[in-house]
Amino acid sequence: MAVITDINALSTNQALNGPDGSVDPPSTLDDQLRYHGAFIAQLRDGGGIPVGMCVPFIGGTSAPGWIKGNGALLPRASYPALFAYASAQGLVSEADWTATSSGRFSVGDGLTTFRIPDTRGVFVRGLDESRGLDAARVVGTYQDQANAPHIHAVTDPTHNHNDPGHVHSGATSTVADHTHGYSGWANSGAGATAGGFIVYAPTGTVTAPGGSHSHSVSAFLNVTGLLPAASGISIQSQGTEGHPRNLAYPMFIKF
Repeated sequence: MAVITDINALSTNQALNGPDGSVDPPSTLDDQLRYHGAFIAQLRDGGGIPVGMCVPFIGGTSAPGWIKGNGALLPRASYPALFAYASAQGLVSEADWTATSSGRFSVGDGLTTFRIPDTRGVFVRGLDESRGLDAARVVGTYQDQANAPHIHAVTDPTHNHNDPGHVHSGATSTVADHTHGYSGWANSGAGATAGGFIVYAPTGTVTAPGGSHSHSVSAFLNVTGLLPAASGISIQSQGTEGHPRNLAYPMFIKF
């Protein structure tokens, strides 16, 4: 009697796991061999892993029974167990899937297809469930990047500004010689006596007019030598998002 020794030759159908040979083993032993062969085949095919489980795979290909979580539309008839699981979890509309719930299953076309979650390029976060760290979230909702309010401490090395002292000087422009007219009282000539004093009449003498002119002022400024200086302090940014150190693996869903 030859017993199947290659795990890849086992079938999940017990009837196909019978030993080869001309003499059949006792029925109880035959049944046990077939049963254990089917059980091993199920383990080989991931039969112990629940449908809908999502895990990372190292590499771009998966084992039998797994499909990439890339948001694809799948035929309901081709993935009956996964569709049954998705329906039990609750299907969202295509509009909701696109807007906020790309981590859930959608109704697809509503007749023959359904859509699986899109796990590409994102981290999986534990659901808050009233803890208060990530409130108001529901299963499978997408959350965009964000930073909490924070400050950046800046240290500016001590420095001084010194003004050695300075003055501002000025001068009016020079004009040609000129005179200014005036009226004066004469001390001789015709007059009248009043109370013992002789009062003389104005003489009407005036200086020659100097002509219409103006005076301009020029100011001379001394530069202090103080100029604004850069502090040498800057805050740099890098990349298009904030993220921790990580490894990139594709995510697969058990069907």
